[in-house]
Amino acid sequence: MASSLLDQMLYSPSAAQALAQTRQDLRNDRIPAAYRDRIGQTQRRAAYWPPVQAAAFLRVHTGLMSGEFAVSLLEVGEIPVADAARGINAERLQRLHPAFSARLSTDQAGADADGELRWSQTIRAQRSTGKASTEADGGRTRPEVVPFEIPPGCIPLEVGSTYPSRTLMHLIKHGGVARWPYESTVVALMWNTQAGGTV
Repeated sequence: MASSLLDQMLYSPSAAQALAQTRQDLRNDRIPAAYRDRIGQTQRRAAYWPPVQAAAFLRVHTGLMSGEFAVSLLEVGEIPVADAARGINAERLQRLHPAFSARLSTDQAGADADGELRWSQTIRAQRSTGKASTEADGGRTRPEVVPFEIPPGCIPLEVGSTYPSRTLMHLIKHGGVARWPYESTVVALMWNTQAGGTV
């Protein structure tokens, strides 16, 4: 999926230019770490991601900025530990709101994800309108966001390191992904709005 995406981007002059800019932004740490890590986090710095991962990052970023993907940030209160301590991470995930139930695979032997996140009621998220708004204090441009309701469901859970291409695959194939990056006390539930939901 990610390889064909990169190929498509390279054949479009505007997409190729956006990809080149994204690679520069990743290389020069111009993308906030918390945001970048929600989309993808590897042992190597994002500055060294191969073009295929930068393309996948750009695709997820574009989906978030255009409103194709919605996001809800869920507070855990603690950061995840290394994969070897899955029991500790499972324990920490129990601190999520009672509407959420997280299950981590104990061995993850060839599994598509580290586990799954399930919720039993409609949750509030934010979705970009695709328009930009300028903040009064400093003139920074940010996406204009509106509330979005995600219906009850279940999506793959990725804890710690994961490639942007894996995040993209879950959003396209499974309709969403829950990302809990290292050094983050928040699980980012990203939802493909094509999978349902209401504004």
